[in-house]
Amino acid sequence: MVVDQLGMRNVNVETPSDETFSRLAAAGVKVGRGAIVDLTLAGTRYDVMKAAIDVLSSAPEFDLVVAVAGSSARYHPDLAVRPIIDSIGGPKPLVAFLVPEAPQALALLTASGVPNFRTPEACADAIAAAFARRAPRALPSHPAPRPGDKGRMLDELQAYAVLDRLGVPRAAAVEIDVAGALPPVDLPYPLAAKVLHADIAHKTDVGGVLLGIRDAASLEQAVKTIRATVAARRPGTVVDRILAQSMVQGMGEVLIGYRLDPQVGPLVMLAAGGVLTEIYRDRSMRLAPVDVDTAREMIGEVKALRALAGYRGKPAGDLDALAEAIAALSRLALIGDLPVAEAEVNPLIVHSAGDGVTAVDALIRLA
Repeated sequence: MVVDQLGMRNVNVETPSDETFSRLAAAGVKVGRGAIVDLTLAGTRYDVMKAAIDVLSSAPEFDLVVAVAGSSARYHPDLAVRPIIDSIGGPKPLVAFLVPEAPQALALLTASGVPNFRTPEACADAIAAAFARRAPRALPSHPAPRPGDKGRMLDELQAYAVLDRLGVPRAAAVEIDVAGALPPVDLPYPLAAKVLHADIAHKTDVGGVLLGIRDAASLEQAVKTIRATVAARRPGTVVDRILAQSMVQGMGEVLIGYRLDPQVGPLVMLAAGGVLTEIYRDRSMRLAPVDVDTAREMIGEVKALRALAGYRGKPAGDLDALAEAIAALSRLALIGDLPVAEAEVNPLIVHSAGDGVTAVDALIRLA
């Protein structure tokens, strides 16, 4: 019961090594060779249970030992849990799970300071939480955002300037002043054209994005279309600037984000990118800033990104470059002269291994 629940929480139940099995046998503990060390009825004897716990607690392949007592804990509570109580304080953490219900035995374990559980779900939850715990560390000091303070949005080109400062790669882009004649654009086609306006965060929602523009004539028509569509969907908005951006293709899309939370401070997040972000709610989060190793841990926690790790022989994405980009964005927490309340790069295009990553959209709100 506990093993199943641990597996659902990605906690591995390790099979004892050959050396550990040999040590168990030398201690007079006869068990079958499986992941679960089943003491059978012999486990009701103090010397057998105590010897087994001693051997397992000192085995290098384990980080924690779960001692499970059966019906004997209900009928002979002191005898059943005494070897567990006497083993507390050993080289490895020790917890107890009792089944069926044995209130007296649970009370004895509690009084002795042994973590104990009456359900497999609670036992697995506590173990998973203990393994997930991270040592606290000093964080940069930031003033908490004031309630109701919406701050100031940067336009996309201004946001890219911040990414440049952090070292997050992004697609080449130029601003087009569309008040007069359309100037030549010094970027290779095909291009993407986007409305460039600090008050329009979600450009697609107002018809402010067109992709796959093949030549100058198509770009001129795209500018007219964007201006007319945005004006129709967002009355009163004057579009006088357009962003032309190089089109970028890759193996996958991710979202990396940053937020200055009023309660816990700066946070960095990784999630599946594009429209999948809001559908799957598949994400990983840490206190910012993070180093590259921590960023790699975050990548491993997002299930949607497993395909980019070379799943079933498919080409792998550049996860090293992704980790570096996550760490770079998280360093917003360290920039004292730029009080960023929120930042989001979505999508960040992940290319094949060795070819890096490229941001093709960015939002930044200053505190």
